[in-house]
Amino acid sequence: MAPLDYRWGHAVNSRALLDDVKQQLKRASEQHFAANDYVNAIEADIIWSERQQLPVMGHPPQTDGELTLQVFLQEMETLSKLFVATTSTTPLIVKLDFKSAQAFQASYELLRGFIVFFPFPQSIFINADILVGPANTSDILFSATEFLELASALGSIDGPNDHKIVLSVGWTTSNATDEEIHRPYTSVMVDEMLQVLKPYQHLHVTFPLRATSVRQSWSVLEKLLTGPSTYGFTLWWAKTQMSTEELEWLYHKLGEETGVDGKIRFAGRTFYDILGFEDFLKRRPSA
Repeated sequence: MAPLDYRWGHAVNSRALLDDVKQQLKRASEQHFAANDYVNAIEADIIWSERQQLPVMGHPPQTDGELTLQVFLQEMETLSKLFVATTSTTPLIVKLDFKSAQAFQASYELLRGFIVFFPFPQSIFINADILVGPANTSDILFSATEFLELASALGSIDGPNDHKIVLSVGWTTSNATDEEIHRPYTSVMVDEMLQVLKPYQHLHVTFPLRATSVRQSWSVLEKLLTGPSTYGFTLWWAKTQMSTEELEWLYHKLGEETGVDGKIRFAGRTFYDILGFEDFLKRRPSA
């Protein structure tokens, strides 16, 4: 499962967006997934609906949504069967981005059932911003220790399913102004994350990082990749188009740079959920 082989569907929080992904995958399955031009990693956000008293798909400031988490997970289970029926080497990834502890806790029993029946290893990303990051406020909607305890326990449902779970744990951000979207991560943020993750080094972890902040934060972020080999990155950004030069730096640093032993230092450890990234790869002379 090579991260570069994944095409992300970002914020698939509505019936219309979900139907579009379903149509893509239906066409791809009819062609036996021969072309690599379809979404095979689905990212969606979960909020708590006070009106419905249910976890639903949506992103703040939304407070309600048309698509419940229960229906969404049923659809993901159905889509996974398309991949099982083929020889695809890139099984479906489902990234569930919980926007509050209330939404996560209310989803827990649904997640238990989903994990048991989902067929692929390292393909269910359980995501939350559990620590304060380059944001304008110190407010946070999770207890990091409680989230990690609950999320990691999902790997023990109906036998040891640790191999299905990826902990996707990040930091809060602010994204309104140009200064905010380039604000760096700090060594304090990185050290705090590594400390809280110490009991969970047996699990796969991906750090969701705002792509626009990685370059100026590299001197501190690099530490996240020099520990357990099961740690990696998911770079995200969909608000604006990043420059070709910036994308080239990211791709070279994380996918091509070699160490003193001549081996690529961080090969196969970064997912790219970035607007226009697939087009960038197609344009690269060496691609």
